[in-house]
Amino acid sequence: MDRNQLLATCRIATLAVTACFATTVPLHAEDKPRNLTIFTSVSGSSWYGIGAGMAEIFAKNGVPANPELGAGLSNVANVGYHKGELGFTVAPALTVAARGQPPFPEPIRNVRVVAGLSSSLMHVFVRQDAGIAALGDLAGRSFMTQRPGTISAIVFEAALKSVGLGSGDLRLSSGDLNEQTDAMKDGRVEGMISVASYPSSWGNELANTVPLRLLPVDDAAFAKLKSDMPTLGRAVIGGGVYAGQDSDVATVSAQMVVVAADDMPDGEAYWIAKTLTENLEALKKVHGSFQDLTVSDLANVAGGHLHPGAEKYYRETGAINETGAIK
Repeated sequence: MDRNQLLATCRIATLAVTACFATTVPLHAEDKPRNLTIFTSVSGSSWYGIGAGMAEIFAKNGVPANPELGAGLSNVANVGYHKGELGFTVAPALTVAARGQPPFPEPIRNVRVVAGLSSSLMHVFVRQDAGIAALGDLAGRSFMTQRPGTISAIVFEAALKSVGLGSGDLRLSSGDLNEQTDAMKDGRVEGMISVASYPSSWGNELANTVPLRLLPVDDAAFAKLKSDMPTLGRAVIGGGVYAGQDSDVATVSAQMVVVAADDMPDGEAYWIAKTLTENLEALKKVHGSFQDLTVSDLANVAGGHLHPGAEKYYRETGAINETGAIK
């Protein structure tokens, strides 16, 4: 056998072995990430604690993970710019980022949802003695929103738009939650907005100090809100939850989500979704707002586009209701 024949024979043998190996070694739908960084919020916050609890779940399943400081909007940018693998945010932030609206200097469209968690609800509190019964009644009134660029401020601006108002139609100021509640207590403002966990401890404390009314988002306003910001959901604040509020109040929700970059390997996103689902009972113990969390909550986010790997797992479990592109 001459040299050329020998080389040809070796090539054929190599191809045969490769083909055999490819047909006998299965392709796995899931691949463990090497490690995971989870962008959360400030130290001591509920999100930081959730990140620490989630990191522990991942570590117990073989993947080192650690929570990092962050913020709801900046986490989208951190993940989109590949500064870490995962981040916590709320679904409406994905709409704002995809459009490149402030505080984002440019559109960020390469972020996908791997899991949904609990929802925060929009609380629009007004003093009972102000005579305000609806969002449309806020025209000309003193009101404190949160800092520009926060989810609460962004959602409130959209809510005003849904009833034909703008921020210039109110005597509007802004501040953090402590500044808002203090201003409500001493009567410097007639109302405030916060997209917050439900029920909220600060809401209970405020309602027990100052007679309050919660403003509803009616169906017509919600339809306009949903059209403008598809990542908002529908929710109800139950009667009796806050002092002085005996009836249910319709509002909107912003679901907390875990996001990853769209180029995360599908197998890794699959593993994350699978691990969170299979450890749902442990996840429920991470934070009080997770106690009623279901696999359906993990899989279904209003207007949110699931990462293909996560979507594959949720479809296999039958948890998917519908998915849609972020608008």
